[in-house]
Amino acid sequence: MKTLLFLSISIAGITAVAAPAVAQLGQRDPAARLTQADANGDGVVTRAEFKASRSARFDEMDRNGDGFISRDDFGRILKFRPQAGQRLDEMLAEADANHDGRISRAELDQSPMPLFDRADTNRDGKVDAQELTALRERASQMRDQRAR
Repeated sequence: MKTLLFLSISIAGITAVAAPAVAQLGQRDPAARLTQADANGDGVVTRAEFKASRSARFDEMDRNGDGFISRDDFGRILKFRPQAGQRLDEMLAEADANHDGRISRAELDQSPMPLFDRADTNRDGKVDAQELTALRERASQMRDQRAR
């Protein structure tokens, strides 16, 4: 469950890089990524909005400009937060369809969206304010359990 939450946060979650990436790798509020995807500002995030938001962040994630997202794009983060390496590897593996250690734009677009799926509890293809609140509460409970 913890891995699923973290994977969700990531690929929607390895998205903000450098200083923002450090925050992303340890993001405390997974619902924030969903909220940021609300393109029309109606308070409801559709699966299409979330997918488009994640895809739009590809260039931010591809910090070295090679057309792929890989460990190479997170060198500085990993230098200062080596414990994030395993989590990053897990996140990358989730979307790496051809297992070459890097994610193309097409692979990202086709990869699972566990954060969205986890938040969309009624499976209607939309995450509303009530579902976002529930997601925040579950994430908070998980953090509290890890702290013990």
